[in-house]
Amino acid sequence: MHAYDELKTPIPITILTGFLGAGKTTLLNRIIQGDHGLKIAVLVNDFGAINIDTELIVSVDGESVSLSNGCICCTIRDDLLFAVLKILRKQHPPDYIIIEASGISDPVAIAATFLLPDIRHMLRLESILTVVDAEQVRDVHKQYSELIEDQIQAADFVIVNKIDLVDVTQRVTIENWVKSLVPRARIIATTHADVPLSMLLGVGRYRITLDTVHDVLPHDHHSHNHGAEFMSWSYSSEHPLSIRLVRETLKQLPVTIMRAKGLVYIAEAPDRRVIMHIVGRRISLTMGDAWGSESPRTQIVVISTPNGINCELMNMQFDACQAGVAHAPVAVDDWQVVRHTT
Repeated sequence: MHAYDELKTPIPITILTGFLGAGKTTLLNRIIQGDHGLKIAVLVNDFGAINIDTELIVSVDGESVSLSNGCICCTIRDDLLFAVLKILRKQHPPDYIIIEASGISDPVAIAATFLLPDIRHMLRLESILTVVDAEQVRDVHKQYSELIEDQIQAADFVIVNKIDLVDVTQRVTIENWVKSLVPRARIIATTHADVPLSMLLGVGRYRITLDTVHDVLPHDHHSHNHGAEFMSWSYSSEHPLSIRLVRETLKQLPVTIMRAKGLVYIAEAPDRRVIMHIVGRRISLTMGDAWGSESPRTQIVVISTPNGINCELMNMQFDACQAGVAHAPVAVDDWQVVRHTT
């Protein structure tokens, strides 16, 4: 029996894309050297391009490098799906898989690989990240402009990198251009691909309590205070919620919300946890295990841009999801105070 035959929950996959020179490898270096406590497998076309500190290396096995922080860096030689399944066959499969696409790859085609019915129980496409070079993305040769637009349109998060090389007017122009291509995408502006890892790596604690807000809120041990750039909101309820109303509510959430996760107590399945993930514009509601001796309750933690959440409206919206509640959900137009202009 293979290790992946025993997986209880699918392993999340993030696809990292972006045109040549945008900063993908810089971001990967931050991930593999980060103090995230996760076993991450990073697949790239050539992991030799990654600057791996020799002090991190535990072992080298053919096309794989194992690191002391739990990461595995592997090179993709042939079939991508085969390479991923090979990692899952390991005695201790990773918590998370990141695939760096080449600068001229179509991320949609890569994503389609992991939507095959036969492997959905093993792998879950969590997000597509597209890194954009703020200084040069609009100046590349026209023959690549369509490819770059395709990469952006596929994204759940668009990381507008190298903002230190442009002025405010140029930055606004780039961000408005990105919004015109994919209005519901979440945009993260950054320098040197310095993105909060907890924003990108959404695996971990499903048994969320209100005390875990500080664990979920992005924070790194750098001089740059990422936590100041985000805000959080949490929701808790012991009343069962209607799955239909929850779905409608999640679809209406403002684009200022970057990530959310939690457990949902659903009236239609009161004995089972429903696990909720929101990564950018990607929403996932999946059936979890039984509540067992634990009292059923909904607990959700949300991360947004500064002032990106109207807490009163959010409480009203989720309270209106309670099964049997007579009052109507908050009107969509009321969200305009926290929604990006598109």
